[in-house]
Amino acid sequence: MLKKVLKGTLIVILLIIGSAGLILGKEYIERKRIEHIVKSGDGKEAIENMLKKMDSKALTSEGKIKTYKIDFDQVEKNLMGGINIYLTINDDPDMILHTTLVRGTRGEKYKTGAIVISPKLSKFID
Repeated sequence: MLKKVLKGTLIVILLIIGSAGLILGKEYIERKRIEHIVKSGDGKEAIENMLKKMDSKALTSEGKIKTYKIDFDQVEKNLMGGINIYLTINDDPDMILHTTLVRGTRGEKYKTGAIVISPKLSKFID
């Protein structure tokens, strides 16, 4: 009797551990997929095109926006199907830009959605 209870308990524990492993594995895979999209040519191109619309000489020595850095700790899937990204401009933690990468309905390249910028960045690019 005690053997059956221990065996049953062990099976339940193994099922719980296995389920948790599957869930964590799926989350890890999804996170890596999103990170790959953001780093890919389409994602990078969309981000850089957005920055060049804000500053025509962006990412050059003559532009106001010299560099950008993606905060991968905050990159996440948007409930509407896009990917939320946060950028730090010119390595200044007070110059933050938040946008969404979205793919067109016909499998087009990624584009940026709405943009939210910090007050300091707003003054800087005006």
